[in-house]
This record gives sequence, structure tokens and C-alpha cells, in this order.
Amino acid sequence: MEKVALTLIYIHAFFGGIGLLSGLVSIVGKKGRFYHRKAGIVFSISMFISALIAIPITLLPNHENLLLLLLSIFTIYLVVSGNRVLRFKKQHTLGTLDIAVTSIMGFIFLGMISVGIYYLMYEIPKSTLFFFFGGFGIMATVRDIKLYKTFRVNPTAYLSNHIGKMSGAYGAAVTAFLLAALNSSTLWVWITPSIITLLFVTFWRQKVARMDN
Repeated sequence: MEKVALTLIYIHAFFGGIGLLSGLVSIVGKKGRFYHRKAGIVFSISMFISALIAIPITLLPNHENLLLLLLSIFTIYLVVSGNRVLRFKKQHTLGTLDIAVTSIMGFIFLGMISVGIYYLMYEIPKSTLFFFFGGFGIMATVRDIKLYKTFRVNPTAYLSNHIGKMSGAYGAAVTAFLLAALNSSTLWVWITPSIITLLFVTFWRQKVARMDN
């Protein structure tokens, strides 16, 4: 079983590495242009595969990790939803899948916060991380709901949502890389990429907001 786990870990790391590189190209490339779009596609596929493979890894003996399991699901949500919102640029329709995904993820994020409360009550380590990422997830869910209500009258709402989701997915890739490269699981290794991502997203959302004025 350990051999299976190692094989999955190598595949997970391989696609995660591709995600890191292609994501960086997409970030530095001019938004909407060829390299940004193509690199974004590679990033999305790589991160989806990497996060998907991470799920069974976190369930295997000696590799059980509830936090990484939930964050892998979170990453898949960010990638899938971050790409689906691009449809709102041309197709002003709200799909049942969009509502279903947002609803399911909302419950998962509430579950993360509940786990954080449980861990805190019984003094189990990493309770802060469940609160932190669960809170981020709730914020993403609220933004989804807001988008669904306003995308018909706000032509750039989808773009702000897309930037937030894809940046969040890249932040997850950086976090995974740091955890492995530094062989450390301290609180700051976990949350620093997310804080930097939040600052980056805030900058771009303000830039998008100015486009509406």
C-alpha cells in the first residue's frame, strides 16, 4: 500500500509542479491574451488532476490527513468554479451545476469550521487552520451568491470572481510546494501564501472595479 501511496504522491507532485509553472506564466502574462489563456488552461488541468489525486492519498494508511483532504476538495472547487464563471462573459445563464456546487461547498466550508470548533474544544492541533480556510471558503461562497444575483447587470462581476478563484488555486499550489520543500507544517507556512494571495486579489479586484467607473 505504501508503494501505491508513493506513486500517487509522485504523480500529484508532478502535476502540482506543472501547475506552479503554468500558473506563474498566466499571472505574469497580459490578462486575456494568448499566453495567459493557454497557460491558464494548463494550470487548471494540472491543478485539477493534482488535487484529485491528493484525495485518495489523504485516505491511505499512514497518510490520513483530514485538512489536506478538505483543502484538495477546496482546490478542485476553485479551479472548476473559477473557469465556469467565464461563461458569464458571453452566456448570461445560471446553470443548475453552479448552484449545486456552491451549495455543496458551502456546507463543506461550514463543516470545516465545525471541525475547527471540535479541535479547539478538545485542544487538537491545527484548529486555527480549519477556521482560517473554512472562513475563506465561506467568503468564496458568499461571493458566488452575489455573482449569481448581479452578473446580468454587472458585466465585470464574473472577472472579479474568476481572478479570486484562480488566484486562490495558485495559492494552494504554493502552499503545497512550501509544505513539501520546507518539510514544515507550521502555521505560517500554511497561511502566508493565502495572505499574499488575498493582497494580490484585492489589488486586481480594485482594478476591475475601476473598469466599471
